[in-house]
Amino acid sequence: MHRCWLLVLLTAVAHASMSSPDSSLKLQVRLQNHLTSYGSAAGTPFQCVVLAPLEMGGEVLIPSGSIVYGAVRRAISVRLGLIHERAALDLSFSDYQRPDGVRLRLAAKLASIDNARELVRRNGEISGILATAKPQQVLNGFWERPALNMLYRPLAGFTGVGQEFMERIPLGPAAPAAVLGLRFLVLRFPEPEIHLTPGTDLTLTVDQAHSAFLREQAPPPLTVEADLSNWIRNQPLTINKANGRLAADMVNITFIGSRQTLLDAFSNAGWYIPEPANFRSYRHEYVAFDQKTGYNQAPVSRLLYKGEDPDVVFEKSFDTVMKRHHVRIWKLGNINNKDVWGGAATHDIGMAFDVRSLWFRHDIDANLDGERTKVVTDLVFAGCSEGAAYTAPAPQNPDSKPHPSISDGRIAVLSLRPCHPPQNIETEPAPPPPGNKASRVARRLILESRDYVTRENAYYFGYQLVRHALHKGEPN
Repeated sequence: MHRCWLLVLLTAVAHASMSSPDSSLKLQVRLQNHLTSYGSAAGTPFQCVVLAPLEMGGEVLIPSGSIVYGAVRRAISVRLGLIHERAALDLSFSDYQRPDGVRLRLAAKLASIDNARELVRRNGEISGILATAKPQQVLNGFWERPALNMLYRPLAGFTGVGQEFMERIPLGPAAPAAVLGLRFLVLRFPEPEIHLTPGTDLTLTVDQAHSAFLREQAPPPLTVEADLSNWIRNQPLTINKANGRLAADMVNITFIGSRQTLLDAFSNAGWYIPEPANFRSYRHEYVAFDQKTGYNQAPVSRLLYKGEDPDVVFEKSFDTVMKRHHVRIWKLGNINNKDVWGGAATHDIGMAFDVRSLWFRHDIDANLDGERTKVVTDLVFAGCSEGAAYTAPAPQNPDSKPHPSISDGRIAVLSLRPCHPPQNIETEPAPPPPGNKASRVARRLILESRDYVTRENAYYFGYQLVRHALHKGEPN
């Protein structure tokens, strides 16, 4: 009998879930204020501007340029690190104002921060970094011999690999302090607090069932002239690495306009030209990786189209060197007296150490269509193009190798026009860094001491390996 009731209950739940589709939509917005874990108290108001219209079923629900209003629900600061190792920010979004001045209710939750080192949890809370999780910190655990009595760990081990030298070369009781001081001078400590600056792009999950909209018909999609569309579709799309192997990138967007118009468009949209790959830029990249900071002109790897280097490359990031948007652009030719440029837009979503090249490499998002949309959104929002038209999927060569990335095969076509940098959205001066030199030194000592006792040992590394193996492949 109980089993029958259980079966009925499960059937009802299943039907309810099938008949109630997900009512959430994704809204792209750009922050217009400074928000910090150490200076933005609960109740601090902020606002964002909508980058692209929120559409559904051929209707515009929230127009581009609308202002979204919110407030800080909760802020957790690391301070000296005695209580919290990670900072946190919890944001609430209450309503929005359309360009026509009408203000309506909005039920939304933060889903992600674009190219951020911070993590957004399922409940929408922003979780800051663990500042001690950096490359050289792990050396303590590798060099520390396991012991049954984990409560006894010599303070000399706090100096990292220097402990090994001090065990072999007697340098006296002052040696650990000297090595520790040298470590503080040479190896900088990442800032654990959260600081979201004006211009940070956010993705919100909008609950349409609890939000109010003034629905209006979406404008008809732009079209590409037949001769231009056919010409673009007949161009090769594949990109190759310097060694001739097929790259994960492919031409997925084209631009119509002069070289100067192209340069101005990306500059006004907040994109940067990477620095050349040399010792200085590699050093800068490693420092940014180690200190968990951004590097908006980090060098890019060499990729070729028809055996040629790109004519220009643009990239855009936020507060981490591990994630970035970038697009390599080649001149495809001239049609109807217009320059046509082909771009391979990809999104770097992580960084790993490549054993073959003995340097870091970026992992890209296999779904190239999302990055294509990002480029279109930024250029259209900056006023550098009316919008994007799309060609039909390019014809497939049955003899070609399968491409490692995912795409619908369409090419976005953007007709560029002169545009100007957007007005400065920063409405207030940037807050000063938290604390002073003395408090930051004390915070580092406290956080590294906690990490040394709790994580930098063989037992914790073993636990992490098992945990990674068990959760590998699960969605974040």
